[in-house]
Amino acid sequence: MPFPHVRFVPTGGIGADHPAAYLAEPAVLAVGGSWTATSAHLRQGDYEGIRRLTADAVERSST
Repeated sequence: MPFPHVRFVPTGGIGADHPAAYLAEPAVLAVGGSWTATSAHLRQGDYEGIRRLTADAVERSST
């Protein structure tokens, strides 16, 4: 029995330059990755850096 409505949210192995390619696949609902919030960002409390990287990822993925 096929699963035509199964959607995926890949989170592993996706870098800052790859979200758009994943999102072009119909079965991919969203993507996630640690490049937007590295351990260095978290350790340093660099939430502005996390916001900036996340906003950049959203912008790249929506164009």
